[in-house]
Amino acid sequence: MATNSDILTFLLLVATTSAYRFYQDEIPNGNHVPHPCKPNYLWWGVGHANPLGGGLKNPFGQDFARYHSWTPELCRLDSDGDGMTNGQELGDPECIWTKGTFPSTSSGITHPGVCDPWGSEQCREANQAVTCETGEFKCDGIDSPDVINITLRFPPTRVPPEETSYMCLTFNLDMLDDNTDYHLIGSKPFIDNANVMHHITLTGCDATGVPLSQPELCNMASQGCQQTLQVWTLGMPGECVYRDAGFKFGKKAGMTMLNMQFHWTNPQKRTDYVDSSGLVLFLTKNLRQNNAAYFSTGQTQLVIPPGQQRVVMKSTCTAECTGKLIKEPVNLLTGWNHMHYLGYEQNVEQFRNGVKVRDLTPDAVYSYDNPVVHVYDPPVQLLAGDVLETTCVYRSTSRTTTAMFGEGSYDEMCFGIFTYYPAEALKSGNCFTWGDIDTCNFEETGSVNGCSFSMLFNQSDPIRKQLFDKVLDNCNSYGSCRAECPAAIDEVKQHPCFRGQMAAYVKDVMRNFGESLETTKLFTAMESCECEVKRGSWP
Repeated sequence: MATNSDILTFLLLVATTSAYRFYQDEIPNGNHVPHPCKPNYLWWGVGHANPLGGGLKNPFGQDFARYHSWTPELCRLDSDGDGMTNGQELGDPECIWTKGTFPSTSSGITHPGVCDPWGSEQCREANQAVTCETGEFKCDGIDSPDVINITLRFPPTRVPPEETSYMCLTFNLDMLDDNTDYHLIGSKPFIDNANVMHHITLTGCDATGVPLSQPELCNMASQGCQQTLQVWTLGMPGECVYRDAGFKFGKKAGMTMLNMQFHWTNPQKRTDYVDSSGLVLFLTKNLRQNNAAYFSTGQTQLVIPPGQQRVVMKSTCTAECTGKLIKEPVNLLTGWNHMHYLGYEQNVEQFRNGVKVRDLTPDAVYSYDNPVVHVYDPPVQLLAGDVLETTCVYRSTSRTTTAMFGEGSYDEMCFGIFTYYPAEALKSGNCFTWGDIDTCNFEETGSVNGCSFSMLFNQSDPIRKQLFDKVLDNCNSYGSCRAECPAAIDEVKQHPCFRGQMAAYVKDVMRNFGESLETTKLFTAMESCECEVKRGSWP
């Protein structure tokens, strides 16, 4: 069963080649195109409106998408309309450069997608939509005398030759005072290898956490390391916490260590990549008025067929759910959407007493590489009984296979992610649905619709044993349907865990989070009589 920290571990995953710097190798001088209005800064995403890369393409990016490589035709175009060809701007005026060779010149390079010179009369109109921001981290308060900073980095670590890898490392808290609480008020990334780095998640660990002295492959948040403290993803310069709140941090707060998880994307499956990235954390002993935390809502059952122009998935965090979860008014500080690369539009809407209050995360154009963080100042109040409606829209015309929910490079997600205060206002940090099944009570009770997942995952539980034995003793795991099997399946289907849609939900959860030979045999055995059981087939 996916907990809030599991989802935040999944958070901000999966990159495609469009956002990675090996595309710079496809054009002359692609790795040192200057920022047109910020001296000594580079515009890393040469084909994108965002200097960091990802998201909407600028005129040069649009032209490059037509040719897919550096061709004489692309070279001779004047994409940004400033009177210079793309070749002249990138140091290949004769249009003779080929990949892997040196261009004619590496001096005097200008941006082929931004009109030059910046600020001139001829470029003023063309550059109206171009941001002069460089992506540098800006955060009020971090320069105060009471604020200290610590840097956590991986040692140089070989990146696996896989499309998607998750790597974890723990850090002790010896650098902090044992008897003092801290507030974490911001963080910024230290990116060593931008070719592979896509996101970093930092979680706090209690006494049950397992130390990792060296980076190790991991999939979920490590056992005992469930308190999410900071998240960074591609396209974000850092995270700055609202002035009245901070994430409680330190040994006095019950933390024994920190777990830092990297998500690497290596679509070329190269074997020569090494990374030593990390986070710079900003802490203060002068505690702010409130403790901050994360909250997530959305859909965990996704089936997106290939070749579709528009696939819409929805999730409703009901009034009943918020009524159970919210103990006092919640103040939302920031919110952002989270899908993968098939996602292109998303919003979380807030309703109260049947009336829409506001759009919380309206992204008419969604970009996974360049997430929009919606900042609420003043904070938006979320009350018990409010309804949150999440709508995720996907376009799958680029795919030939079905995309499902998951953490992999070609899986999908549908979440709204929020920071809020006070942390104590919520009983749990998520409000998810699986299809139409409301799972918001799971963290508190361990059950959904009367089905106990602690029972299902405990192989010594007598109820689980009775259910499994009933099926496995009367049905074939392999082969045809036995005569006594339909009656056994009918009996098992009376249990809340296997009744109606819950059967499909249990099957999905157990396959994703509790796969074993016994559960595989159970599913196969129950499917052996699918055609014969007319009163409801096993999904």
